[in-house]
Amino acid sequence: MEDISCIFCGKPTYHIAISENGYTGRKCQGCNLIFISPRPSAAEVTHLYTDEHVALYVDAQFKFERFKRMVASSTIAKIKNYKKNGSLLELGPGGGSFLQEAYNYGYEPYGIELNPIEARWINEKLRIPCENVALNEGSFGGKQFDIIYHSDVLSHLYDPISVFSDINRALRKDGLLVFETGNIADVDKKYYKFFYQFMYPDHLFFFGEHSIKLLLEKTGFKQVFVYREAIFLQMLLQKALWGLKDLLKDKQVIEDIKTHKRVDTESRGLSAKRKLRLLYRYVSHYLVRLGRILPKNGRPLKLLCVAEKKSDPRS
Repeated sequence: MEDISCIFCGKPTYHIAISENGYTGRKCQGCNLIFISPRPSAAEVTHLYTDEHVALYVDAQFKFERFKRMVASSTIAKIKNYKKNGSLLELGPGGGSFLQEAYNYGYEPYGIELNPIEARWINEKLRIPCENVALNEGSFGGKQFDIIYHSDVLSHLYDPISVFSDINRALRKDGLLVFETGNIADVDKKYYKFFYQFMYPDHLFFFGEHSIKLLLEKTGFKQVFVYREAIFLQMLLQKALWGLKDLLKDKQVIEDIKTHKRVDTESRGLSAKRKLRLLYRYVSHYLVRLGRILPKNGRPLKLLCVAEKKSDPRS
């Protein structure tokens, strides 16, 4: 565990915004960035994506392929407004739904996935080139891309400035960076109680629009556009369904203990979880439209950020 300062201001902060699982998220009073400090080592963070629970995570992810493709299609339609074709690299593609849709839309897809099971699936089943090592100068033989995309990856990055600098290098001169993330650093604290969990220490940083702009400027990008969708209704739905999921699972376990039955309670729990997740994703897909018109100031949002490569931060 190590103490860190704000990656932009370089100053330590003692203001604790979030506490979860024994970790503290400190909020910089200058740029509003929220970051875990003290935090796990880089090796411990990497282990989160390679240990035994990865297989269960993958199994759950592949159950929602249809909805992932629907969401991917909507996102790619927005990207088409800025670049209609070319090579597209996704960081953290999971099961590869976005990459499949990108191919269908006429892009040349590539992936970098740290989860070894998902990386193998993308390579062998989807026939899309995918590497299992973090982006670096040797990725895909040093290839440069027209577009680099990632979704819900920013908060997981151990060194966001270094990774965005690597992304800059891996883009062509007129390359486009597109990414999806939340705005927790901008959210009024009265909404914190509506988050089901903050997923510490899997998440290391929480950004807002100001800190995202700082990150882009520091790494040689110019922000082009930000799509904003209010997600408060989805959060209420998720908290209700996930609470029900936990309640149902606890009841099953208690009943099995009382009756001394030897049953596969884990499988039953996962089955219930899948059904509730399916319901959540289905309803959420249609709540997105409401999220475009609901009030946004100080509220939880989903951001889709589009930025252009303007300079090399390492030159």
